[in-house]
Amino acid sequence: MMQLVKLRFKAPVHIGEAGLGLEESARIVHSDTLYSAVFQTWLRVFGEAPPEFRLSSAFPFAGERYYFPRPLLPAPGYTNELALKYGKQLKRARFIERKHFVRWIKGEPLDYETLIEETQDLESVMETRVRPHVTLDRRRAASVLYFVGETVFDDRRDAGLFFLVDVQPEDWPRFQTVLTVLGEEGIGGRRSQGYGVFEPEFSGAFAIEQVSDPNAYLTLSLVYPENSEEVRDNLVAYHLVQRTGWLESMEGNLGRRHQRVLMFGEGSLFRRPVRGKLVNVAPPGFAAHPVVYRNGRAFIVGVRREEGNP
Repeated sequence: MMQLVKLRFKAPVHIGEAGLGLEESARIVHSDTLYSAVFQTWLRVFGEAPPEFRLSSAFPFAGERYYFPRPLLPAPGYTNELALKYGKQLKRARFIERKHFVRWIKGEPLDYETLIEETQDLESVMETRVRPHVTLDRRRAASVLYFVGETVFDDRRDAGLFFLVDVQPEDWPRFQTVLTVLGEEGIGGRRSQGYGVFEPEFSGAFAIEQVSDPNAYLTLSLVYPENSEEVRDNLVAYHLVQRTGWLESMEGNLGRRHQRVLMFGEGSLFRRPVRGKLVNVAPPGFAAHPVVYRNGRAFIVGVRREEGNP
């Protein structure tokens, strides 16, 4: 059963990502980060590992507008004239509103003017900024100034992040409990400083209008292939996302950095369905926890790809 969950942030959120310094913050929460946060919280709340569930990454919303990653799929009906008029704006668009996303993956003509307007409107409800902080140098007892990037959402426009989760009906009440606890603790980096606190809203069953006869599959999550067969002669268009981070105990303490891995990013396109898998990112020789998983399970939707396109 697919459910939609909104995250309304009550404080700025710091979303770290490989390639971004502390002074910057990403605008989405990737599926592996979200999965790890839910998994750890479930363990603490219920004393056991959660049942299997699949979730998307968390994307922006504003009111009843839900923004999905721009598909790495040729835009339907995209003529040279449209390219001259909207090409630059469309290339810069990372997210598009749900109705345009559905038409895009179904191969139906798009209203490019409205698409661009709604994409630009998204920029007015979310902002990445830098905030100064001061810490104490333990050796010299002197203050040291540093800066942290933070992402903020305009609560006057009812803006935040949302994600989709596929969970069994009997597990849904416990999933809601876990998200409520997680919201009080926060998600992302710098939580000890108050970052990432949110209030979840459980909007109920949600469905993306399905393509009746898909001939390709688009991912709404990060994907780490289950085996070589999942990528052999299966890639249509993709981008790679490097994932890194710190190992965290159940008490929330950070330890060593885990191994870096590359995953297929949101919006990537495959010819055949992919499942993905959990990947072990424990550092070599890390005896305390020889197995540490990062979630690379796929959350996919079927799409129509015009015949003749690569």
